[in-house]
Amino acid sequence: MNYLTRILDEKKSEVSKLKSSNPRGALADAELQPTRSFADAIRRKPGDPLRLIAEIKKASPSRGVMVEDFKPVEIATLYHQQGAAAFSVLTDEPFFKGHINDLKAVRAALPLPVLRKDFIIDESQLYESRLIGADAVLLIAAALAPSQLAEYLHLARELELDVLTEIHDEHELEIAIDADAPIIGINNRNLKDFSVDIETSVRLRTRIPQGFTAVSESGLKTKEAIMKADAASFDAVLIGEGLIGAENLYEWKSL
Repeated sequence: MNYLTRILDEKKSEVSKLKSSNPRGALADAELQPTRSFADAIRRKPGDPLRLIAEIKKASPSRGVMVEDFKPVEIATLYHQQGAAAFSVLTDEPFFKGHINDLKAVRAALPLPVLRKDFIIDESQLYESRLIGADAVLLIAAALAPSQLAEYLHLARELELDVLTEIHDEHELEIAIDADAPIIGINNRNLKDFSVDIETSVRLRTRIPQGFTAVSESGLKTKEAIMKADAASFDAVLIGEGLIGAENLYEWKSL
């Protein structure tokens, strides 16, 4: 079962409806707030601790609903109190049970920058992201042609959105570097079958040149895994399921 293919097929239908609403035109008429710098929040200076991008999500395709009584602002508030540098909010509805209103609520209630985590395959989603108050967006190399990735990175800069460019292997990493993607996230989860291997981050981190911000994503559920990311000189880790248990969140703060 190829999860990514299923998700992208569904997303095409969603994007078709979005384009008919003309988010680009709506953006031109909107009074926009300045974005908060996601890049600055997660960049690690010498001597600084590992940064945490705390993910807020209700469900996943592999685990189903994980939080029945889902209150994104309450969850985000707890993460903020425990030292998160930024938030990642799922807005995909069919597979992750997210909603753009979750992002809006978190952005309005707390001072940290917010990454919109979704499956972006069309520029209309970038305009929508700016409209709903996102400070940054996720671009997945496996979901885009190299030319699309470069184009969307450029458009995001024009819209004052930071971009976390997600890769999973050496080939995708080369594409991200060639596109001059300033923030590169190594996903330990294979989006085809959702299997997880923490060593993916450790292996690929050595191939990211200086000057890029590096993020380790997914599968970071233990203190040992987080310490591996720290030792590999990542700027930040993006953790979702690993924070759902309160004991894991408090363990994070103790690192």
